[in-house]
Amino acid sequence: MKSLKSLFISGLISLAVATVVFALWLLVSSGNLASLALLLAAVPMLAFLGWLFLGKPARTSASLPWVFWPSMLGTLAVISLFLAGHACWLMTTLAVLNLAGVHLYIRWYSRYQQRPVVAKVGEMLPAVQFTNLENRPVTVADFAGSPVVMLFFRGNWCPLCLAQIREVAAAYQSLQEKGVRVALISPQSHAQSAELAKQFSVNFDYLRDDDNAAARALGILDAGGTPAGLEVLGYDSDTVMPTVLILDAQGRLVFQHLTDNYRIRPEPSLFIEVLEREGLI
Repeated sequence: MKSLKSLFISGLISLAVATVVFALWLLVSSGNLASLALLLAAVPMLAFLGWLFLGKPARTSASLPWVFWPSMLGTLAVISLFLAGHACWLMTTLAVLNLAGVHLYIRWYSRYQQRPVVAKVGEMLPAVQFTNLENRPVTVADFAGSPVVMLFFRGNWCPLCLAQIREVAAAYQSLQEKGVRVALISPQSHAQSAELAKQFSVNFDYLRDDDNAAARALGILDAGGTPAGLEVLGYDSDTVMPTVLILDAQGRLVFQHLTDNYRIRPEPSLFIEVLEREGLI
């Protein structure tokens, strides 16, 4: 059964697109200027999503004021025009639904509930196992002798994840020279990770969390977190909450970044700062 969150984003996009099409039709067919206010209620969200995929940011602000406030102003304008008899009930309903969708996206969809710590700093991780691109098992013990940055990401479908990985790739040479390994871990297939590997000329460890077993053990599973419809592309409906763990050469946890908002990601400079602070590089 699909989770409400997995269906929400598809519904939000469909609503915004339908609203824009309707507003443009009104503008062209009748010259109704109230449709401009309706466009203001719907376009900011579509513009934001387009920016995620085309602008490729690795992170955004938490509250997205440039999305919320234009949508709010557009909705208030439509309501005022409706009360003045210049906008129909359908325009008003669509404007209110779009504003509600934006609010839910910012305050609910993007956020996670309070996340438990993966492990206490200074302790070993719970026993978890992954598989590499050759489908061979990999455990934390296989990284012994080198500090490792473990970056859990949702999959190739997530533009913010790919942007974050690009940032890490840009900083990878300095990490590699200092003996640090970087493991990219997701529940996606080996074939999908192999496609990702073709984009970077660095020696990441591409690992698969089979059936999200490690995510469950570590408490970072995002059940039903994959947007509806991506299963046809081979993605599982469950995914992982974006998480960064840094382990020392003995496999002990020295740092964990457990974001409560999937749009908020740490920068690679923070990894280097932690590694230096802990005397690992």
